[in-house]
Amino acid sequence: FGKKIMACAGLAAALFFGCNVAVAQMVINQISSTDRQFLQEASLSSVWKVDLGKIALRQAASKDIKDFSSQMIKDQGKIGLDLKALAQRKGVILSGDVDVVRRNTIAFLSQEYGAAFDRNYISLMMDEHQRDIALYREEAEKGKDVDIRAFARRIAGKLEEYAGQAKKILQELPKPLLK
Repeated sequence: FGKKIMACAGLAAALFFGCNVAVAQMVINQISSTDRQFLQEASLSSVWKVDLGKIALRQAASKDIKDFSSQMIKDQGKIGLDLKALAQRKGVILSGDVDVVRRNTIAFLSQEYGAAFDRNYISLMMDEHQRDIALYREEAEKGKDVDIRAFARRIAGKLEEYAGQAKKILQELPKPLLK
């Protein structure tokens, strides 16, 4: 605890007096690369789920899908804001760059409607939440920063609930007819 106070005092002095930039950089660099990578990936995932949720509100046929997507917009939006605030407190600048796979997935789902959209969207949500559960659990167990680890631990349980909801919705969707 004493080291944190000293580091914060050093950062405050460096920022206030405009000197000793090395001290300020030292405080910022205390966040490990794996913690930085977690914050970045978790933030991108959260934003992506909000974007997909907005598409689902327009294009889904099922009320369950629309309800789930509304929940994703609200909950993942809050998680995203919390991640940004945490990153800012830790001196981590998050990139908003969406990777090619996510851009292509959004383009594909933007062309789907009704039952086909429902099945593709909720399958993706189930898979993405499973992937995020692993990401958050690994950070909760192996992260270096206490605050980031606590955040990951707190959110992992919510992600498990979302994955369970998505799985239940997928199982209850009518099966496509084969010709």
